[in-house]
Amino acid sequence: MLAGRPAGREHRRAWEQLITPRSMHVVRREFVADDLRVLATRIAGRSVGLVLSGGAARACAHLGVLEELEAAGVTVDRFAGTSMGAIIAALAASGLDAAGVDAQIYEHFVRKSHGDYTLPSKGLIRGKRTQSTLRTIFGDHLVEELPKHFRCVSVDLLARRPVVHRQGPLADVVGCSMRLPFLYAPLPYGGTLHVDGGVLDNVPVTTLVGKDGPLIAVNVASGGNPSPASGGHRRGKPRVPGLTDTLLRTMTISSAMASEKVLAQADLVIKPNPIGVGLMEYHQIDRAREAGRIAAREALPQIMELVHG
Repeated sequence: MLAGRPAGREHRRAWEQLITPRSMHVVRREFVADDLRVLATRIAGRSVGLVLSGGAARACAHLGVLEELEAAGVTVDRFAGTSMGAIIAALAASGLDAAGVDAQIYEHFVRKSHGDYTLPSKGLIRGKRTQSTLRTIFGDHLVEELPKHFRCVSVDLLARRPVVHRQGPLADVVGCSMRLPFLYAPLPYGGTLHVDGGVLDNVPVTTLVGKDGPLIAVNVASGGNPSPASGGHRRGKPRVPGLTDTLLRTMTISSAMASEKVLAQADLVIKPNPIGVGLMEYHQIDRAREAGRIAAREALPQIMELVHG
C-alpha cells in the first residue's frame, strides 16, 4: 500500500522494481475513506470486478450495464477490458460515473469520426486520430495511477501471444488493445507491435481472476444481426455484410471459440445482444446502450446475490 504524499514517478518505479509487489493499492490523501474502503473489500474478498468485452460499436452496450449497476448501488472496484471494452473500462477506472463515461464515448466516438483512411498496405485506417483521441481523453495518466484497478489486453504480433497491460501510459496501452488487424495498422509500443486483444482474448476474465472478490463479465454478442444497411437479414435471407463487419467477425472467430472456457471462470456472465447495431455503427449508441440496460436488469437478482450474498 502506498499512502501519504504522492511519490514521484521515478521513485515509484524504482520501488516497484526493488520489491516487485504482487499487487499495489494507493491511498490518496484527498480520498482516504474511499481508498481504504476499496482496500478493505479486496482484503475481505468482496471487491467487485467487471470485465468488458470488445465489440466495436456494439460494445456501447457496456454503457447501459454501467448505468444499471450504478442505479442498483453496486460499486465496482476492479475493471478489465479488450478493445472498445478497454476504453470504457479505463474511463470507469479513472473515477468517472456512468454518465461521465457515456459522455466521453459519445463525444469522441459518435460525434467525431476516426476514419483516417489509407491504402491497405498496413491498415485501412492509420489510427492517428484514435491515438490522438486517447491522448485527449487520458492525457499522460498511467495505469498504475488510476484510483481503481485496471487491466487491458492486446496481442504481441511478433511473439504471437496475448499481453496483459498492468502499467504504462493509459493512452498507449488502451491504444494497443484497440488495433484491429487489417482495419488499423499495428501499434509500436514497448519494442514490439501490438494488435487488438480481441484476436486472442476478447473477454479477458483471467486478468482479474483471484481471491479479491466476485467477478462479472459482460460479453457483447458479436454474432447478432447487423442493420440491413450494413449487411443484415431481410425476409430470412442473409445478405453479405460490409467489408468492416466481415473483417471484424472473421478476426474474432478464434477468440469466440475459446471464450466459453474463459467465461466459465467468471461468477456471472451478462450477455447483451444489441440487435441491429453494426460493428462500426457508433451512431446507434442509443440502441446498444439500451441492450446493455435490458441485459443488466435481467441479471440484477444474480448480481445482488453475488455482491451481498
